[in-house]
Amino acid sequence: MIQPWPQIASRTVFDTGLFSVTRDRTRSPRTGLERDVYVVHMVDWLMTVPLTAGGELVLVRQYRHGSRQASLEIPGGLHDSAGERPEEGAARELAEETGYGGGEFSFLGELRPQPALMSNRLRIYLAQGVRRTAAPQPDAGEDIEVVLLDPREVPARIASGEINNAMTVTALALARFGGHL
Repeated sequence: MIQPWPQIASRTVFDTGLFSVTRDRTRSPRTGLERDVYVVHMVDWLMTVPLTAGGELVLVRQYRHGSRQASLEIPGGLHDSAGERPEEGAARELAEETGYGGGEFSFLGELRPQPALMSNRLRIYLAQGVRRTAAPQPDAGEDIEVVLLDPREVPARIASGEINNAMTVTALALARFGGHL
């Protein structure tokens, strides 16, 4: 059975306020080998697969500096508001990024985006029956375009690379496996 590796020491080596990086000295319980492991720590992420009453998928296209291109994604963001339940944060992000709200929220799953390097979690929700309730209110550092898509187009958009955000692809797969898309 795989055992957790004991942490001998830990030191923060970088902190941006958005995320920090620690260097953790660990020891293999199997071999006794000691090594340094770097871990990125940040708040958990929230994403929502939103479907209108008419069955359209509500997506956002936004610029992502890491890839230097616009990315077609489901709405989401950081769960960084103290005292906010995750489903409330998911609804907040949906409204801010798209102007859509209402509907019935249900939990699709919790994943680890990159467990080898990151400590945070991704919580994914389904929102059925959403409707446009206001204009989008993106953060000052976001440029967002709302895109409505027939869910039957999702596989082709993934295959073509137009939808290439791994967390979005995973969330859409969870929704599809659950019979929602």
